[in-house]
Parts: sequence; structure tokens; C-alpha cells
Amino acid sequence: MRRPLVAALLALVLAACGRGGESAPPEGVSGPGAYIALGDSLSEGIGASAREQSDFVSLVADRLPGEFELLNLGESGDTSFDLSGHGHLEQAVDEIESRREDDDPDNDVKLVTLEIGGNDLLDIYFSRVLTGACLALEGSLAAPECVNALRDALDGSSLNLAAAIEALQEADADGDVQIIVMTLYNPFSGGLKTISELADLALEGKKGTSFPEGLNDIIREEAAKSGVTLVDWYPLFEGKATEYIAFDRIHPNDDGYRVMAEAVLDAVR
Repeated sequence: MRRPLVAALLALVLAACGRGGESAPPEGVSGPGAYIALGDSLSEGIGASAREQSDFVSLVADRLPGEFELLNLGESGDTSFDLSGHGHLEQAVDEIESRREDDDPDNDVKLVTLEIGGNDLLDIYFSRVLTGACLALEGSLAAPECVNALRDALDGSSLNLAAAIEALQEADADGDVQIIVMTLYNPFSGGLKTISELADLALEGKKGTSFPEGLNDIIREEAAKSGVTLVDWYPLFEGKATEYIAFDRIHPNDDGYRVMAEAVLDAVR
């Protein structure tokens, strides 16, 4: 997990020094083949100045060596439940299986990226944080309504993520697809303290509370258990909300998507 993070941070340093040109394509995964992106508005590219150009999925696809067909199945607003409920996971599984069995190795799926769970938490943000029901950290931890909402979101995300990874791995019977899962960033990091603290609790947990682990811990543990590749986006955005977040205060801007794409590319084996 440290290697992708160090490489992504190095890319930021080079960019700050005026040497932020495109680096060499990643080695290992090479075309021809297909790249499937699964997720929500982050995969769809909300917040980018030009979707299908400056969003992280497009940036990754453009930098993969060889000819790659991109199947972007990300849908804005999707929760971890919608990943399966809206049919995106089933479509990805069907693509992996059918392409593997059609005797044309040039169209096999070689790479899958999966980011999901942000909307499970944003539902709490819009319905309880912005309404004032769960605003301050200590008060929220003492309020059953807030605690139960977060617990349900974390439990549901955990089950849905595990099921999604299992389905993708079962479809990839030969183990030829690199599956990459990403942690989530805190869009409020470096901003309003009360909201940033609540977001950090949901994402990273807080020792000594009823949530010692957050959603990112769940993602990291599931990646380790299943053997898929992990890209840790969370630390890349710490204290960087004013630099990497778009005008809507939730989604990345072009700089944020570039950092996310670099981290994914550095993790491609």
C-alpha cells in the first residue's frame, strides 16, 4: 500500500516544481483489452471540467499501454446497494465472462476499478448533518439516530463491497483481471472543522468510540482479505479540500482527478 502512495506524492512534488508532465505508462497490464470502471459519480467524472477527458477514469484509460476499450459503468448517485441493484455489477461480470469465452484474447477484460460507498455516507450528510440532527462529533456519538444511521451505512457497505469483489473474482476464473479498489477521500478536509471531523469518523473511525473503524478501514481490510489491489486516496486529499475539490464542495476538480488517476496508474501491476 505504501508504494502507490509514495509514487502519487512524488507526482505531486514534480508537478509543483514545474515538471508535472505525463510519466511513462504502467507496466504489466497492456492492451489490447478492456478496462471496466465501476462506481458512482467519481467514476462518471462529476466535477471535472470535461468529462471523458479530465476525470480519473478517462485519464487512466488514456495512459494504459496499448489499445484499450473503456466501459465506464459508473453512475452518479449510486450507493453500494445500487451497484448491484442497478445492474452495473452484473454487466461487468457478464463482460468479463463473455469476453474470456469468445476465443478473442484481444478483447478480454484486463482491468477493473471499483470505488463505491461515498453515497452511503452522503445520504447521512444530507439527511442528518445538514439538517442539524447530527452536527457536532460528540453530540452525534451520543445520539442513537446518528449512531444507528452510520452503523447501518458501514455494515451495508461492507457486505456489498465484499459481494462485488467476490462476483468479479468468480467471473475472472483465470485470474487475468487486475481488480483495483480505492478508499474514499474527505471532501471537507481542511474546511469546516465540525463537518470534517464527522467525515473523518465515518471514513477512518476514531479509537475510543463506537466506531473504531470507518469505511476506509473496511475497504482496506476487504482488499487485503480478497487479494485485490488497494489504492488509498484518503491521504492524498488530507488538508487539500481547497485545492482538489470542485465548486460543489463534494467532487474532485481536475487537479483532484489527476492525483487520483496517478495513484491508480502507479498501482497497475
